Amino acid sequence: MSATITLVSPGPREVVDEARANEIISHWKKELISKKAEFDKNTPQDSSDASTLIVCDKIVLSNKSYTAVAANIIARFLTSKEDDEAKNKYRLPLSATVKIADLSDIIASRMEDEGLQVLRTMCGAFKYSSLEEVDLSDNAMGSKGIKACAAVLSGQYSSLKRLSMCNNGLSEFSMQEVAEILCGGSDCGENSDNFGSNICERLTKIHFYNNMSGNGGCMAFAQILSKCTNKLEDIRFSGTRAGREGSLLISSALENLGQGIINLKNLDLADNSFGSHGGSLLAKALRRCVNLTSLNLRDCVLEDDATGEVCRAVWTSDAPLEFLDLSGNEITKKGAKSIAELIEENESNLRVLHCEENEMTSKGVSYIAAALGGHIEEIRLGSNECGNVAASAVMTAYGENGSGMPNLKSIHLDYNMFSKDTVKELIECFGDKLPEMEDNVDDDDVDDNLSEDEEDDDIDDDSDDSDEIDHRHQGQSIDDLAKALEGANLHDLV
Repeated sequence: MSATITLVSPGPREVVDEARANEIISHWKKELISKKAEFDKNTPQDSSDASTLIVCDKIVLSNKSYTAVAANIIARFLTSKEDDEAKNKYRLPLSATVKIADLSDIIASRMEDEGLQVLRTMCGAFKYSSLEEVDLSDNAMGSKGIKACAAVLSGQYSSLKRLSMCNNGLSEFSMQEVAEILCGGSDCGENSDNFGSNICERLTKIHFYNNMSGNGGCMAFAQILSKCTNKLEDIRFSGTRAGREGSLLISSALENLGQGIINLKNLDLADNSFGSHGGSLLAKALRRCVNLTSLNLRDCVLEDDATGEVCRAVWTSDAPLEFLDLSGNEITKKGAKSIAELIEENESNLRVLHCEENEMTSKGVSYIAAALGGHIEEIRLGSNECGNVAASAVMTAYGENGSGMPNLKSIHLDYNMFSKDTVKELIECFGDKLPEMEDNVDDDDVDDNLSEDEEDDDIDDDSDDSDEIDHRHQGQSIDDLAKALEGANLHDLV
């Protein structure tokens, strides 16, 4: 019989030296023995299996900075067998049973040589494991770092399902090395036996955030996506610092997945540069995301036309969307109307809406406010060049004592242009749900020239719901672009 346990390096953020490593192991041993005693106490005495194995299904080594000596001590503990005081075996080697390894943020402040040694030692402890999830985030990595982590990546070629490599400072070359490991196109350094093994086909979660690997990194990630299957549920590829060319490769790769994204639940592509052309391709892909619950397209240069296409695509898919972030996309009242129409169609699901840092004006914010319903919990509409008319619309939608939005927990409206009297009304209406508006500009009434009967001929979106790409944005085709990038020197892409 077996009992499972999660082991976490205890204590605050710290440097773990030899003495501290032995303290951590002593703490873990006590937890293991306690778990065994608890399990034995609750197990029938007449059980045919008198031996209890303690299985560690998850280990968290994060938020520490390990010295090379400490890493060796911990790695030896993870790969060895241990006996309790009565010399009765209570567990297999922990590394043989772990399914989830959190190795994020384990080399902060280490010099390069020692940091690489720590990564190599810690990752090597799981070389023969069957890990399903690995988190290597927040470890500064260049090409040397990827090689140091190869054992925990390619070593899991038959089991890995979830991978996070965020805030690692991966260059385009490092991203390509990761792609080769995941796609089976590399001898993976020390693991040449795994050449040709496609890890991507089992991936359900893949997170790459804030690596700033540019267009070359996009090319590598597009390669990874091309090998994935409909097992994918969670994609995060944001903070790339990619230009239009790289972002187009990502939207094209998603569109080319076809039914491979039908089970996608979370899609975070914030801080890419899709533009209208890339947004059109992305919209095609979103039509097949029928299970999508979270969509983050913040700072993607979508503007109004692509925003409209994206909103119609999500509406067409009938996805149960709960979280939507379209902030920082240069959206005017035209795009705001498209967002409002999506909200109306998805009112029973949407919980969180972020549309700050746009140019919606009071007219656009009013469209959105009128569409919000009873399930909304968080709204962000700050920095939208709106004034008193928008404030009135939001308060009206909220209703008396919050009857229109009974589940609302917070509403952010700062960096707009409300009069002092309107700010007082907003505070009275929303109370502590409204954070302080320290950057509100109350000098001028931005709505002075806004007419309630304003013509909206420029926001008639009943047109074109086809899959055709907007050819107003001429340039290289995606195929031509991919070929051009494929043959280019990656140094030239950034």
